[in-house]
Amino acid sequence: MQIKPITLLIFSAFIAFSCKEYVDKDVTNYRYFDVALADTISNSKLKAVTNTEHLEYGVSVAYVNENNDTIIPFGKYAYYGTDTLEFYANVMEHPNDSTYGRQMAIDKNENILFDLVMYDNGLEPFNDGLTRVIRNGKMGYANRFGQVVIACEYDYVKWFENGKAEVTYSAKEYFDLDEHRVVESDNWFSIDKKGNRVD
Repeated sequence: MQIKPITLLIFSAFIAFSCKEYVDKDVTNYRYFDVALADTISNSKLKAVTNTEHLEYGVSVAYVNENNDTIIPFGKYAYYGTDTLEFYANVMEHPNDSTYGRQMAIDKNENILFDLVMYDNGLEPFNDGLTRVIRNGKMGYANRFGQVVIACEYDYVKWFENGKAEVTYSAKEYFDLDEHRVVESDNWFSIDKKGNRVD
């Protein structure tokens, strides 16, 4: 007896969906700093330096000013793609030589602005001038100054395109058979860049 391809496909889909293991969201109670409007005027830039041969992801990093004075010292952060800190830097906590902690954004005073969203094994890019960010397990959007301009109140948010983005207050996440993270919700709706619902 031959099994028809469509029957095999339906059976495979049934097995895949019945074996979903949903990912638990991290619930934290971190304190975050809100960037003031006055801090969106750049008066100085800091340069990333390392004590290793090359500046590459994961190495210990410090930030110095134009006079090579150390403003953010070695010992707390690992490099995560920010060569020049003008408004904020993407860094990883690096409490010792063998472990890494949170992936987050800090300002020149080491205030934590938000936690970073990962995309395709790297940093989340800007889309329509905004990037997705996380605060205590909830998602929102920040601008290039590090200001959270749409509050982190959603379970999941998608990229902005043409001035709109889909968001949800109720999302479940799981990994598919190819180990890709999948987000599902029955309650998606669209918002504009001011956070107003538009559908």
